Amino acid sequence: MSRRAAVQRALAELPGVARALARRSPWLLPHLLGGPAGLVRAQARRHPRRLALVGPEGRWTWRELDRAVDCVARFWAARGVAPGQAVAILTGNRAEVLLHPLALARLGAQAALVNPALSGDGLAHVLGAAPVRAILVDRAHGPNLASLGARAKALAPLGAWCCDGEVEGAPDLRPLLARTPDRPVQAPLLRLDAPFLYLFTSGTTGLPKAAPITYRRLLLPGVAFQSFAVRARPEDVIFTPLPLYHASAWIVGFATAMVAGCGFGWAARFSASSYWADAAAVGATVGLYVGEVCRYLVAQPARADDAAHGIHTFVGNGLRAEVWPAFQARFGGPRIIEFYGATEGNALLINRNGKVGSCGRPVLLGPLDGLRLVRHDVDAEAPARDGAGRLIPCADGEAGELIGRIGRLPSERFDGYLDPQATAAKILRDGFAEGDAWFRTGDLLRRDADGDYFFVDRVGDTFRWKGENVSTQAVAQALAGAGGVEALAVYGVAVPGQEGRAGMAAVVAQAFDPQAFFAAATGALPPAARPAFVRVVPALPTTSTMKFQTVALKRQGYTDCGDDPVFVRDDEAGTYAPLTPLALGAVTAGSLRL
Repeated sequence: MSRRAAVQRALAELPGVARALARRSPWLLPHLLGGPAGLVRAQARRHPRRLALVGPEGRWTWRELDRAVDCVARFWAARGVAPGQAVAILTGNRAEVLLHPLALARLGAQAALVNPALSGDGLAHVLGAAPVRAILVDRAHGPNLASLGARAKALAPLGAWCCDGEVEGAPDLRPLLARTPDRPVQAPLLRLDAPFLYLFTSGTTGLPKAAPITYRRLLLPGVAFQSFAVRARPEDVIFTPLPLYHASAWIVGFATAMVAGCGFGWAARFSASSYWADAAAVGATVGLYVGEVCRYLVAQPARADDAAHGIHTFVGNGLRAEVWPAFQARFGGPRIIEFYGATEGNALLINRNGKVGSCGRPVLLGPLDGLRLVRHDVDAEAPARDGAGRLIPCADGEAGELIGRIGRLPSERFDGYLDPQATAAKILRDGFAEGDAWFRTGDLLRRDADGDYFFVDRVGDTFRWKGENVSTQAVAQALAGAGGVEALAVYGVAVPGQEGRAGMAAVVAQAFDPQAFFAAATGALPPAARPAFVRVVPALPTTSTMKFQTVALKRQGYTDCGDDPVFVRDDEAGTYAPLTPLALGAVTAGSLRL
């Protein structure tokens, strides 16, 4: 059977995304062609009084949101913003992070959502990586804008404005908006592969890269989450306290809300101690999480009303298997929808059956499933190839890199980055046949016999020691809570005279118990996976989405740790002993067994 025939057969037999949406919301299908701004207008006409947005600044119905979007669009048009140009949004969690991208879309322009913590050279790099012509800032981040100095004019020739007052280099936007005519804006016809906004990679492995999020890239996941997993009701409110400039807020949260016609709410920032109060303030019923958020919530002191909240479903990625049951047991058994996805990639997995620890299965099945797990060469940090130069599929239970087929189907598109070299570096060619192309996720996963996928590690985090591949994620899960540890990050460090990298754990602990930590390591891990070194740190650096950053920790190794206590594994004594100058000398000389 040809691939074309197989695809046609699968489309006829499987409830694809479009078929599922057509069954549940047939009126919405034609409005998808209008993009997010078109969806807002469609919801405004169909449900004008239904809640659309709610946050610390106020509430908007769909009709109010639609009118606000038109007003902002006219403002930017009057400032000279043209199709294909971008406005950088440099604010905290505010309604403007949602309003302005929608408004710019009605002009055929884009928003560049910038981490507002950036300043100086870092901010200049990001602004220069996208076609930015103007900047929107808030008062809290005015100093970041000022840090650009004279470069601001070159990076944003159309100027900068402040959304909540006046700061150096940016006048108050509000009086100008008040004088802007309140008339509907006719949005241009859209190409689904045109960019809607620009998001930036976290920069944990280098300078941030600009990833264009096309209309299709935004809407398809929103449709998939709503149709296959979340199934939000009109009265639901999807809530996030996480940065609104991140993909989680837009692609998972707001896109789903636009498709469902339900509310989307946010908090000014994430706080574990005030999370439930912030959620209640917006009437949250669906919560978004990433990284360590759920662990932070579980670590809070227990309260009698822990289960007395309105959230029935949590959606996110990065929920550790050891935290999952505790989170559900403590907070009333909410439904957990763990997923796997990359901001710029074409790989999407969604856990719809609630299997603990799994990041799910492909949304599309059979010939439409373009995801593969392939064997990975740890030393080369690249997929392994056989004698014929082809990729080697993984067996069930075997960890390998997840790759996504780049093809003609909408789900197989890879839009890449604005930097062509960065895009090329993420593509594998001639993988299973001459001329084929695959997106490298850069993540190691495994698949069980049931077809469920589990995250193993990031490529580059897994290291080789004593001839064995060691997963930092697996080590961290095995040692969570051991020896008084509250949080830990695991990575590999070079040791003189030794091949590969030895394991090292940076731990946060009020009272570190090295003997108990040693007992946990020897009891739960094979010899090669037991950390050789432990560094006790006051806190672990994280990205804005609560993922641990280990680049600096790897570079510092076990010798450049400042005043942090460092321990080395002592198998004879059955503990982790302080890394004294004498012990360090033994490590360097190779006389201490690691």
